[in-house]
Amino acid sequence: MFSDYVDIRRGAEIKTGLERIKACLNYLGNPQKKYKSVLITGTNGKGSVTFYLSNLACKFTDYKIGRYISPHLILWNERFVINEMPVDGQILEDFSYDTLKKIESFENQSNVKLTTFEVYTVIAFYLFAKEKVDIAFWEIGMGGRLDATNVVDSEEVLCSVITNVSMEHTDYLGDGIEQIAHEKAGIIKENNHAVTGASGAALDVIRKEAKNLNVNLISPGFADDILYSEKNIKIALAAWEVISQKIKTRESSDKKEFLKSLQFPGRFQLLKEHKILLDGAHNPAGAVELRKMLDNYCTDKKIVYILGILDKDFKGFINNLISKNSLVVCVEPKSKRATSKELLSDYLTEHDCKSFVCKDLKEAIDTARKFEHDLIVITGSLYLVGEALELVTKWSQWLTCKSARFS
Repeated sequence: MFSDYVDIRRGAEIKTGLERIKACLNYLGNPQKKYKSVLITGTNGKGSVTFYLSNLACKFTDYKIGRYISPHLILWNERFVINEMPVDGQILEDFSYDTLKKIESFENQSNVKLTTFEVYTVIAFYLFAKEKVDIAFWEIGMGGRLDATNVVDSEEVLCSVITNVSMEHTDYLGDGIEQIAHEKAGIIKENNHAVTGASGAALDVIRKEAKNLNVNLISPGFADDILYSEKNIKIALAAWEVISQKIKTRESSDKKEFLKSLQFPGRFQLLKEHKILLDGAHNPAGAVELRKMLDNYCTDKKIVYILGILDKDFKGFINNLISKNSLVVCVEPKSKRATSKELLSDYLTEHDCKSFVCKDLKEAIDTARKFEHDLIVITGSLYLVGEALELVTKWSQWLTCKSARFS
């Protein structure tokens, strides 16, 4: 598989800076300039808002729509979506190898080497240009200002969206909310439009940056008790109002209900027949929102948790999500960055929970099912959620069948 080949050849190294990818895209004829773009970042919810916006564009316009997200849950082609269908796997493989040859030619001439994520992002820019999409929706990978997706000029950007800001990736983005907000605000384009659901000190930073860049900033207010999914919908609708002023749309009064009808895989996704709830919350802020959702929709249900976390603040995550006396099965996501399941279990024991350690997710699900429960909640990592989808559903078969072939 192409993604495995690139991962092995280039590894998971993170190198900040836009010089490499900008130079590579210029070598390829600047494909990012051939269509309009919408950029979406945020600590949590950026994937959902990207999903909502691209669905709105497919539903209420006649344009050809691209969507680029990361990470994927099961299959690599989930990252590359055209008109709400992943690009056909084999076609994407062939296209990616052909594009990689061009990238390597650029690297040999310029004596630089792109990171794995930069390669993926170049492929997305080039693919959407080849497929003549009209609008592309980009989920920012990390931060914003120096993320590989943030190479589109203001002339091509319809709107920039910052869902929210909380502590994350402090090694790269800074060790305070203000610094992280500054990095997120880096996707805002001069003389353009932006929407944010951020609050407090983060909102102050974003407002200042928007003012400096002569940007019309929209900040929809939220009630204190609003649920996470409702926040994301409200942010998406606010952004859509901005976007729809710049493009031709089919107006409708049911946009909110349409978004409520959608299910973004792995985000508070109930597999009713299995009594399993999947949620990709993976940091303390996400854990807070998941707790609110469970309190709202799963009141009085007896829950067994299956928990697997990457190299995140696992203590903050557990403190915000899992109440004392809960039953938790600990595993490790299939990633070199996984937090030790034994470390999770030890902390849960200190947290007055009953915890178990399993060798893999299948064993964890079998173990959880042995206990009296109304619901098994699998959370802590999108990698773990993707593995669960593949284990208990035919999701990968659906993706294979429902894929977009090139025009």
